[in-house]
Amino acid sequence: MADSSRDQLLTLKVMRLTRPAFAHNLTVPIDPADAFGAELQTAMASATGQTSAGDPLGSYVVLPQSFENIYLGETFTFYMCVHNDSNQIATEVAIKADLQTSSQRVALPCKMQEPVAELSPDQALGEVISHEIKEIGQHILVCAVTYNTAAGEKMYFRKFFKFPVAKPLDVRTKFYNAENDDVYLEAQIQNTSTIPMVLERISLEPSELYDCNELNPPRAPFSETPIEGPSYLSPQDTRQFLYCLSPKKEYTLKSYRGVTSIGKLDMIWRTSMGERGRLQTSQLQRMAPGYGDLRLTVEEVPATVRMHEMFKIVCRLHNCCDRALDLQIVLDGSLQPGLIWSSTSGRHLGQVPPNGDFDVTLNLVPVAFGLQVISGIRLTDTFLKRTYEHDEVAQVFVS
Repeated sequence: MADSSRDQLLTLKVMRLTRPAFAHNLTVPIDPADAFGAELQTAMASATGQTSAGDPLGSYVVLPQSFENIYLGETFTFYMCVHNDSNQIATEVAIKADLQTSSQRVALPCKMQEPVAELSPDQALGEVISHEIKEIGQHILVCAVTYNTAAGEKMYFRKFFKFPVAKPLDVRTKFYNAENDDVYLEAQIQNTSTIPMVLERISLEPSELYDCNELNPPRAPFSETPIEGPSYLSPQDTRQFLYCLSPKKEYTLKSYRGVTSIGKLDMIWRTSMGERGRLQTSQLQRMAPGYGDLRLTVEEVPATVRMHEMFKIVCRLHNCCDRALDLQIVLDGSLQPGLIWSSTSGRHLGQVPPNGDFDVTLNLVPVAFGLQVISGIRLTDTFLKRTYEHDEVAQVFVS
């Protein structure tokens, strides 16, 4: 195979295919009531072809003069052309295109990989190739051409095209834990590119552990995908999205211990001329709150009660450890002066199996007006003599 430094019969050209942009006009503030301003606008219109001197965008589009920026999630489309500049016939012409990144080398789908019978003088072969960009950093497009001369000599040459890929969006997430095991996810999405964009769809694909409820404004009635309200993002602008994730009932509490997967954010946007981009985050993970060996939740509690009228609350005990708990309950009334316990203190509740639940009904009598906090529930494991204290488990308003 001949060396690539020799004179070649064929030439290779690569051109990126991108959409045009609106032409920018020279804007001049003109008062319509000013006679001189009207004459100035007429002179500018005859010289530049502008219909209005106050409009920044013209009525025509221009082709990009440079390679322009490429962002992660966009589709890189280019036209690759091989032309026979010589007066000889080239046979067995084949072209191969690879995209080299910092971590891998991807072979791009190219129909011209199969050798063509011959390429006559002044003839050309071309193909449009598209590839979705999935990494940031420096990219190198490697195009290799092989062919045979009329004398049967094998020829070969390569060309390299370098271009950087930047990150268009920056995603920051925050997790908030609710008392009913729900998880609230706040996602802040910032436009880190140099061009404005429109967010077409932002959705959360939850993991198998959760059901997702989107708490963002409703969809616009005229379309299924656009978000109602200002979805336009200028460079460095940020929008916030909120999601509520509820644990599925078929999974036990053990499934939510330690680090759990929440899901993936799927983002689709379009730029000024309608170019589409899409990004999906990796699995979002959060550290589940630790409840220790025993967890207490209040399942039933009235919002408002009357003075000196007894009311009840229902507490659910959940055994979070791997052994059975033999529990005894003690009610301490010193921590809630506005409420008096009306249930037996020091009674034995029995055993709660591992990962099991047990409901306890407790009675109280209010003796003070206003908002009162329920505290002073003490549960003791009779086997290890370990006491679990539960204070400020609920609030009631006494009227």
